Amino acid sequence: MRTLTLNERVTLLKSFVNGGRFLKQSPYWAPERMRDWQFARIQKLVTHAMKEIPFYRAHYGAASFELGDLKSWDDFHRLPLVTKDDVIQHFPEGMLKKGANLDDLIVSRSSGSSGKVLDVCYDSQAMITFMLAGLRLYRMGFRYGPLHRQLYIYTSPYPLSSVFGLFPMHFVSTLEEVDKIAAKIEAIRPELLVCYPSHLKQIAPLLSKRATSRLRCISVNSEMSTQAERDAISERWGCPVLDEYSSEELTRIAAQCTCGKYHVFEDINYMETLPPEPGSNLGVLVGTQLHNFAMPMIRYVQNDLGELQSSVCDCGWRFRQLINLQGRKNDSFLMPSGREISSGFLLDATYDILLEWREAVLDFCLIQTGGDQVKLQVVKGSGWSDRIAEEIKQRFNGYFKNEVRFWIEGVEICEKTRSGKRNPILRRIK
Repeated sequence: MRTLTLNERVTLLKSFVNGGRFLKQSPYWAPERMRDWQFARIQKLVTHAMKEIPFYRAHYGAASFELGDLKSWDDFHRLPLVTKDDVIQHFPEGMLKKGANLDDLIVSRSSGSSGKVLDVCYDSQAMITFMLAGLRLYRMGFRYGPLHRQLYIYTSPYPLSSVFGLFPMHFVSTLEEVDKIAAKIEAIRPELLVCYPSHLKQIAPLLSKRATSRLRCISVNSEMSTQAERDAISERWGCPVLDEYSSEELTRIAAQCTCGKYHVFEDINYMETLPPEPGSNLGVLVGTQLHNFAMPMIRYVQNDLGELQSSVCDCGWRFRQLINLQGRKNDSFLMPSGREISSGFLLDATYDILLEWREAVLDFCLIQTGGDQVKLQVVKGSGWSDRIAEEIKQRFNGYFKNEVRFWIEGVEICEKTRSGKRNPILRRIK
């Protein structure tokens, strides 16, 4: 992801100064006003997509949908869905607006939790909106201000490390050793910590009271965690631990307030659920990103399960709430020495391979088959070679410190969980 230009930083600073007025007020709108705003935005987005995006022009044409046909919510809900495979297959020529230059856009690359590389592009205005939504998200936990230090443990750095010295953000790679991550927290003593739940679990025992004395909030994301787990850390360190639900494709989707409710960010995405299976209230989550006109995501299948409901919250927000969220839960690995390797570390280690050798590795699944055995299933692409295989082996032997036998297995289709789901990190031992 490229860094923001000087002009983009100036625009971002101005938006921070005025508080992002729209994003500040919209959580308190009446639901009817929000629905009207969303529909007007969607009409504009769909019209733009049909005129400017080759994929949508063909996608909607095949469904006999024409310009001007979108007149009601029922019309919108009849639009064909968009899947991750659709995006991968048609990127970049089919998914970007006509005349778009990749160098001018902000490109985010991720495998998410599916194991397949996905590129998502934003223009600078959309990215600034997403950053303001992130600022609001952290302020759901405490009065996050321009002098507060954020330390985030993530795959790659943000497009900036501060806004002209304000809102300083310190990055630590998820692939760092846990003790080194803990040392960085000890040195910086942040007010805001952002990380995977699995990293938080491993870091917690290593931190002193001094390291956590300034913490005002912890934001966890990207993996499933329980309320009990978050409450235990919150009680230990005396600050809220709040969960965030987001994706590269849709950016900010929902986040917890201090009342523990997940509020859908209605001003960022329009979320819906597909009809649930008989006997269940849970439907597949589908989202429409309301700001990204460079690469629209319209009725994009998020694949996680959940339920949407309208209810009153003591925090005052009137956005719908996401309940019973069920996403993918990856496994951690346990080494013979007793050392636990978090699922976040493992996912980013394999994600790193996907980005580095995109033409060689089309899909993967990392499986601990025994206490001292780990294999990497690989769907090989045209760029695969013995040299790449050897480099991957050396890299993972370093991660595992040669405690296990590691090998690569070429497959046509990667293994799934026992329930038939696609998870890239599996542990087949107790």
